[in-house]
Amino acid sequence: MAKKVILAVAGAGKTYHICHKIDPTKKNLVLAYTHENIHNIQKELCDAYECVPELTTVMTFDAFVYHNLILPYEPSIASHFSVPRFTSRGICLTDPPPQRIKDKNGEMVYNPLYRKKDTLTHYVTKKHQYYCATLSELALQVKKGRDSLIKRAAIRLNMFYDSVMIDEFQDFREFDYELIIKLAKHLNNVLLVGDYYQHSVSARNNTGKPFKTPKGDVPYANFIESVLKAGFEIDTTTLSTSRRCSADVCNYVRSKLGIDITSTGDNKGQVIWADNIANEVLSNDQITKLVYSEATRYSFSALNWSYSKGDTVDCACVILTKDFEKLAEDNFSIKEISISTLNKLYVAMTRSRGDLYLIKSSTFKRLQDTYVKH
Repeated sequence: MAKKVILAVAGAGKTYHICHKIDPTKKNLVLAYTHENIHNIQKELCDAYECVPELTTVMTFDAFVYHNLILPYEPSIASHFSVPRFTSRGICLTDPPPQRIKDKNGEMVYNPLYRKKDTLTHYVTKKHQYYCATLSELALQVKKGRDSLIKRAAIRLNMFYDSVMIDEFQDFREFDYELIIKLAKHLNNVLLVGDYYQHSVSARNNTGKPFKTPKGDVPYANFIESVLKAGFEIDTTTLSTSRRCSADVCNYVRSKLGIDITSTGDNKGQVIWADNIANEVLSNDQITKLVYSEATRYSFSALNWSYSKGDTVDCACVILTKDFEKLAEDNFSIKEISISTLNKLYVAMTRSRGDLYLIKSSTFKRLQDTYVKH
């Protein structure tokens, strides 16, 4: 069985690699976390083959779990929870009741609507709809005799697909990630492609394994070790070079953030400290501004650092936070800055295919009122 993880850098072409690696004459399953990723995959496949190849299936991970690991095994799920007459009525995007909630005094108390994990009602609503948020957790729970649902599903998947590929694997956490790892043990061919340094950037799925434990963030080397233990081959070279960012930008990111990224040299662009020309840059509509949060507050066109993930712009200006006030200095250190914050800055600094302007937090603070919407 072939199991492989390709660790990529920003702009290396993760989606391009997956879409151009497939054999269109084979049965391929391509999965991603978000609908936006799915759209990008479909577009790339159409660019490569004029249309999505007939034998290739592209879907979100949630849709995959629901249609391949839940619905076909509903009788087994009903039997596992001793609810023999259970029949589902679709899926629900509402989150299940949490175990603890705040009372009127702001104290955390037990939620009477919460249902324990060993009951079917933990995973379905009163209307018999599956909670989308607990699909992977449910799939991991169910067994029939000695065989887990995962093993049985994998046997079936190997009949339907020659290979399974997952884009942006760093977006998967907790039960979703555990499901991927356990399923991969029984699949014939699995390829995961992602960027370790882009984890903890999205609006959701920022906590838990494999990137965070109760003891704190999981360092790069420890993550690599865990993937190797899971039986995957690690490839750190195929997508280690950015096709988007210039050599100057990659060198700066590498020296300041300690992330090993290099450039193909396809694009030209400089890193420009713009504190002395801040108003000129902020008022230039051709330069995309990237702020840490609340991008819609400003009169100029802006994106939040984390929301810019996956985007490519011609020219970018990153407005820094206090953590990076001394970024330009030789003795700047990332030691006291959280991994999540570093990852968000990494994403922001690697969006431009051209020049990258940087503005200090103190500089922007003096000018901020001019650009806040009133």
